[in-house]
Amino acid sequence: MMPFNALRVALEPGITLVEASAGTGKTFAITRLVLRLLLERKVEHLGQVLVVTFTEKATQELIGRIRAVLRDADRVWSDTPPPRDAGNDDLFVLRELHGSAGAPIVRAALGALDELGVSTIHGFCHRVLSESALESRVHFGGTFLEDDTEILQRLTQDWLRRRVLHDPEVAALISDDGDDPLAWIRNLVRPYLRHPRTTIDAAPEFAPQLLKDFVLTVAKAFEQEKQARHLMGFDDLLRRLHDILVAEGSGGLLASRIRERFRVALIDEFQDTDPTQFPIFSMAFSGSPLFLIGDPKQSIFAFRNADVHAYLKAAANIERRYTLLTNFRSTDAMVRGVTQLFRNNREPFACSPDLIGVPEVTAANQVRIPEAIADDGGHALEWMWVGEMHNTSKNSIAKEQGASLAILAVTVEMQRLMANGLGAAQMAVLVRTNAEAQEIKMSLDAAGIPCVVGANQDVLASDEADELVRLAEAIATPRDGAAVRAAMATRLWGCDAVAVADTLRNDGNGAWNGVLDRLVRARTMWLRHGGATALAWLMNECGATARLLSLVDGDRRVTNVRHVLEILQEADAVSALTPDAVLGWVASERGSAITPERREMRLESDADAVQILTIHKAKGLQWPVVFCPTLWRTKSFAPKALDVPYSLTPLDDGMVLDIGSPSQALRSEQKALEQLGEDLRLTYVALTRAESRCYVTWGTFSDAAASPLGWLIQGTGDTVEREPIDTLIAASVGTMGIADVVLEAPSTRSPAPAKPPERRAALTFATAPGQLAIWRSSSFTVLTRNVSHVDSRDVDDILQPDEARRTAMHVAGFRGVPAGADIGNVLHGLFEHTDFTNPDATTDAAVQDALRAYGVTVPRDGRWTPTHIREMIDTVCRAEIPDAGFALSAVPTAATLREWRFAMPVRDFSMAAVASALETQGSDHAREYAPMLRRLRDDQFRGYLTGSIDLAFEHAGRWHILDWKSNWLGANDADYTPAALGHAMHAAHYTLQYHVYLVALHRHLRARQAGYNARNHWGQVTYAFLRGIAATGHDGWFTDAPTPELLHALDRAFGGTP
Repeated sequence: MMPFNALRVALEPGITLVEASAGTGKTFAITRLVLRLLLERKVEHLGQVLVVTFTEKATQELIGRIRAVLRDADRVWSDTPPPRDAGNDDLFVLRELHGSAGAPIVRAALGALDELGVSTIHGFCHRVLSESALESRVHFGGTFLEDDTEILQRLTQDWLRRRVLHDPEVAALISDDGDDPLAWIRNLVRPYLRHPRTTIDAAPEFAPQLLKDFVLTVAKAFEQEKQARHLMGFDDLLRRLHDILVAEGSGGLLASRIRERFRVALIDEFQDTDPTQFPIFSMAFSGSPLFLIGDPKQSIFAFRNADVHAYLKAAANIERRYTLLTNFRSTDAMVRGVTQLFRNNREPFACSPDLIGVPEVTAANQVRIPEAIADDGGHALEWMWVGEMHNTSKNSIAKEQGASLAILAVTVEMQRLMANGLGAAQMAVLVRTNAEAQEIKMSLDAAGIPCVVGANQDVLASDEADELVRLAEAIATPRDGAAVRAAMATRLWGCDAVAVADTLRNDGNGAWNGVLDRLVRARTMWLRHGGATALAWLMNECGATARLLSLVDGDRRVTNVRHVLEILQEADAVSALTPDAVLGWVASERGSAITPERREMRLESDADAVQILTIHKAKGLQWPVVFCPTLWRTKSFAPKALDVPYSLTPLDDGMVLDIGSPSQALRSEQKALEQLGEDLRLTYVALTRAESRCYVTWGTFSDAAASPLGWLIQGTGDTVEREPIDTLIAASVGTMGIADVVLEAPSTRSPAPAKPPERRAALTFATAPGQLAIWRSSSFTVLTRNVSHVDSRDVDDILQPDEARRTAMHVAGFRGVPAGADIGNVLHGLFEHTDFTNPDATTDAAVQDALRAYGVTVPRDGRWTPTHIREMIDTVCRAEIPDAGFALSAVPTAATLREWRFAMPVRDFSMAAVASALETQGSDHAREYAPMLRRLRDDQFRGYLTGSIDLAFEHAGRWHILDWKSNWLGANDADYTPAALGHAMHAAHYTLQYHVYLVALHRHLRARQAGYNARNHWGQVTYAFLRGIAATGHDGWFTDAPTPELLHALDRAFGGTP
C-alpha cells in the first residue's frame, strides 16, 4: 500500500481505500478531505458531501471535528491569522495553494454546517428510501423500528406453543439443550433474516429437522407480519436499498438520484461493514469519488453484524489502496512495543498477514509523558507476571483466583502511581465484560481510588429502574398495601422493614395516611405534568438523592435514576404513559435483544476518576496509562463444545447455518478460528488505547495459553511458560518490562495490609488462611446512630421539637423560614451554585425556583419571602468570618470544592481512640466534647467512612472547611451566640462530624498537593448557622482551628499513617 497524504491524494472518481492503524489520524484525514473537496470545487457546498459512520455518538463527534476544522481554517484565512505551528501547518499549506479565493469558500461552509450530510449507515438508508418512496416501494405510512425483537420473540413463542407444548418428546429435547430455550432458539433465525443467501445444511435426524422447521417457519412469518403492518427494522433498510440498487444497476434511477444529491462519499469505520453495505455504496457512487476509511485490525463488532471478511473481500478488488503510517496518539516506545508483540506471531490475527498484517508505523512524538511516570524506570508495555517466583508453570492458577490477583496487582500499582502524582482521570482499565468491570470497581472502591464505570449495560435493567417501577406501581394503586409497602422498602423511599412496620403500627398517629397522601399527590402530579416530574417530586419528598449519594456507589445510582427518568419522559411525550402502564412499558423495553445507545449506562461522573470500560466501549478513546488485567481470561482457540446444536460460519457468498451436516465439525473449527481472530483484534484495540504506558497481566493462569495473549506470546501450547515472555521482552530494546506479582505460601495469621511496593521490586501478596475480614461502609450519621436516627443528607434537623417548629411559623424574616429537610436542601443547593464573589447574581427568581423544586410554599402573609433568603445569602457572603479575617466574597469559585464527597478507608477505628486524640491535641471545645464521644457505642469499625463536605476552599494558601446549617435554635439572637452554638455543636455531634471532615481533607491534600504541610496549609473549620448570621459580629458562626498535631493524631486514630 502507498502512504496516504490527505493534502495530496487525488480527489478523482472511483474507490479509494485508506487503512488507518490505531492513532494514525483517521478523523484528521476525513476533515481535511472535506475541506479540500470544498476548496477544489469538487462540491459546491457541504450538502453534497456524504459522511457515513456507524454509531450516533461517532456521528456527533465527526460533525464537531469538521466544524472545528472549518473554524480553524477561517482564522487561518483571516487578516490576522494565528501563529503557524504543528497544529495548523496543514491549513497554512492549503491557504498557500488556494490563496485568497479560499476565504469566502470556508466562510460560506461555516454558515451552512447544517447542510452537512453526516449520518449512520442506517440513517442514510432510511433517508434515501423515504425520499424515494415511489421508486423504493416503501409504504408512505410505514413505521421504522429501532428494534424488532418483540415481534420475533412473540412469533418464537407461538411456534413453541404449536410444536412443543403438546409434544413431550420435543419439549424434552429442547429443554435439555439449554437453560433458556427461547433465547437460543430465537437466535437461530437472526442470521437467516440478515443474510439473503443463508443456506441450511442439515442431517435427516429429528432434532436438526425440528430446527430447520423453526428457522424457515418463523422467518417467513416474521417477514409477512412486518409487510402487513408496514414495519421496517435496521436489517430491512439495508436489504431493501441493496435489492433495489442491484435490480436497477448503478445506472438506475435511484442510484442516479443519490449521486445527484451527494457528489462524494466518505465512509468511516469501514472495517465494520457487512456483505450488504459495500455493494450499496459501490453502486450508488459508481463513477463518483468514494473514500473508504477503516482498519481491519479494529473490526470488533461482529455482534452488531460487522464482518471483517466483507471488508477484506471489498479491499481485494480496490486498486487505489493507501495506509496511514504516523501515529499521533502514543509514544515511540508504546508504538514499537505493541508492534513487536503482534509481530511475534507470523499470523498475528489468526489469518494470513497478507490479509491482516501489522504495518510499520512510526510515532510523531507529539505525546507528553506525565511527569509521574516519566522517570520512574517503567516501560511502555509493562507485563505484570502472576505466579510464584521462578515458576515452572506446571501448576496453573484457577481463573477466578487469577482474576482476583490480577485486579489486586492493578489496584496496588494505581495507588503507587497516584502517590507519585498521576491523576486518576489519566488512567483507564479495559475489560471484556460488564461483570469484570464491576469486579475492578469493587477493588478500586475498597482502595479509595475514585473510579467510574462506562459499561454497555442497559439502564432499564438496573436496580434503580426496578425501584422506580415500584414507586410507579404504588402511585398507580395506593390502596394496594403490598404495592405501597414494596415502594417504601426501596432505597428511593428509604424505609427498612422496621420502619415500614412502625408506620403500620403507628397508624393512629396518621403515619400511614401521610404515606398515602404523598402517593395521591404524586398521582395528581403525574396526570398533570407527567411521570418523570411526579417521580422526581416523590423522591425529593423522601430524600432519595442524599440517601443514594451516601452509598459507596452513590454516583452510579443517582446517574441511573436520572437516566431512567429521562427515558421515561421521552416515552411519556410519545405515549402519555399512566402510572399503571409503566410496568408494561419497562417489560417491553427490556425484551429488546439490542440495547439502544440511548439506554446504555452513562458515566456517573466527569470528576477526576479512573475510567473502567469494556474494550468495545473504549474504541476511539485514549488515556496516558491503560491497564488490561484480564486479556488472558478469554479461551479463544481450543476446541469448544457447541452451546447449541448448530454452527454458523461465513461462505464466500453468504452464510451457512449448519444444524447437523457431515461438515459441521469442520465448520465448528472454522468458527473457533473466527472467534480467535475477533479476540486478537479486541486485544489490539485494548493495547492501542494507551498513550504512554500499558500494563498487561500475564501468568500461569488456567487456559491462558489458549487466550489471544497466549497466541501472540507463545503460539500454541497447553500451559503458559515463562521463557517465551522473557525472550520477547529481551528483544524489545527497552519498550517492554516485567514485574513479578509473587504468591506466598498461606499464612497462619491474617496478613498485614499490602503497601505499594518500590518500583522494580516484586509485588507481593499473601494469601489469607480463611475468610478476610469484611470491610464495610459507614458515615457520620451511622456512627452517631444511637443518638440520632436521621437518615437524610446530614443531620441539620435532628432534635427539632414540634414546639420549636411551630414557634418558627410566627417569626418574621429569614429566621422564620420553616425548619425541615426540604428547606435545608433548598439552602444547600443555592449555596452550592452561588458565586461568592458576586452574590447579587443569585436572584429572587432563582430562590423561588429552588423552593418550588422542593415543594416549599411561600406564605401569603409575607412573613418571609424569597427576598429574605436572597438577602441572607448576600449577608453570609459579605460578612467577615470570625477568626479568619476575610469574607467568602474573597473566595473565587475556582478555589472551592463544593459538596465534596469522600470515601475514607479506616482500620480498627474506635470512638475511644478519637476521644483520646481530642483530649490530648484538640481545642478547648474539642476537649469538652471528648467525654460525650466516649459515651457513644464503641463498635470496632474497619472499612470506609463516607461523607460529603458542603464546602472546602483555599484562601491565601490555606485550606478551610465550611458547613451550612439551617437548624432552628430559637427566635432570639441569644440563641445563636458562639457559646450557644458550642452547645448545639456538641448536642448534634457536629463536633465529631467536622473532625471526620478534617481527616478526609487532610489525607486528600497529603496525597494530591505537592509540598503539602499541615502547619502551613491549614486554616480553620467554620459552621455557618444561617439563621443567626448578621452583617457584623460573631453570632451564627462557629469556628475551630486544627493544629498539625491534632491532624496527625486523628489520622492515626482513623487507622492512617503511624
